Amino acid sequence: MDNQQEWGESRWDFTKEKSNWHFDPTIVSTDYTSICTFNGEWEQEVAELISTKVVPSTWATRNKLDIPGKLYSASKEEYDLTRAGANPDMEIFNRAVAHEYAPFKAIADYFGMEEATIKFHNQTTGQQLVWHIDNFAGRKERGNSFVEIDADKNPEQMRRFAIMLDDWKHGQVFQLGNSNWHQWKKGQCITWEWQDVPHATCNMGWNDRPMLQVTGLTTSRTRELVKSGSFSNVVDIGEH
Repeated sequence: MDNQQEWGESRWDFTKEKSNWHFDPTIVSTDYTSICTFNGEWEQEVAELISTKVVPSTWATRNKLDIPGKLYSASKEEYDLTRAGANPDMEIFNRAVAHEYAPFKAIADYFGMEEATIKFHNQTTGQQLVWHIDNFAGRKERGNSFVEIDADKNPEQMRRFAIMLDDWKHGQVFQLGNSNWHQWKKGQCITWEWQDVPHATCNMGWNDRPMLQVTGLTTSRTRELVKSGSFSNVVDIGEH
């Protein structure tokens, strides 16, 4: 029988307990890894996704595009929001799956991962994804349940990449650990240690913040890209 994780009431408490991050706000550190800068054109795809595909998402509804019914972790996440005095139905971003779009499929293929998922996020004015640690609640390996997966025991087996699809605009925030990633350029890609590093995003500005999120099972290629990552590594889409 599969091992079941015991979350208690709180997603945050459970994931924080598993984290190896220091949680000391006085330490100056960079808690993400730059991977590369993708060079390509995807304005048409972004416009189509925003106008016809995305749906507003809350913590509880963000994975309904992949998993029928209520996400297994929703009550634990809503508990954390309510405990903090926040609205559990607050919108976090507008989201759509994006596997069918050639530029985004090419980006995902570059990482060499297996069973990769490609998600498009557009965060609009006032939306925020609060401080959290990833656990890939929507992945098919979870089976919409508290089952413990292999990546829980060996986090290197999975990885998530974030790719900004437009230049940074004032009011857009992406905080990872004690770092604030800002002034990004279109196509820049980062990753972080998903089981350890807490992070949050918000849009306090007046412009859309479109982003691609690619998550999958790592291979030796994936691990080498992380090891040698730098924004100076320019990847022309369609020519990798």
